Amino acid sequence: MKKRMITENEVHEILSNDLPEINTELEKLTSLNNIYKTMECFVGFTKQLIYKGNLKEVKHCFNIAEKMLDDGNSLVKNAIENVFVYSLGTVVALSGLKTKSLKKIFNGSLRKEYNRQVLTHGI
Repeated sequence: MKKRMITENEVHEILSNDLPEINTELEKLTSLNNIYKTMECFVGFTKQLIYKGNLKEVKHCFNIAEKMLDDGNSLVKNAIENVFVYSLGTVVALSGLKTKSLKKIFNGSLRKEYNRQVLTHGI
């Protein structure tokens, strides 16, 4: 049986349902169907949680992003790789704040993708 893929049109709804606190940020977006703007909003939300030290919610965000990376169509995967992982990977790598705990929860396919980016770009 073929697994159903998450489309770019579903990302906004997934975030809205799984992270009700993000809705005030999502409502500011001019286009609900711009996957890259939605991802930027998701990154900003996740960064705020990191800076607040709310690792439980950060892990929840990472789990949502990982599900999108694993189950998303090519556009969703691309947005996760190029916006979410790229932006947050550097925060995780450079964050002195709870770095060990943060690195521990930044794992699975998100970590693999970040490592691939770092090795590819020689950052």
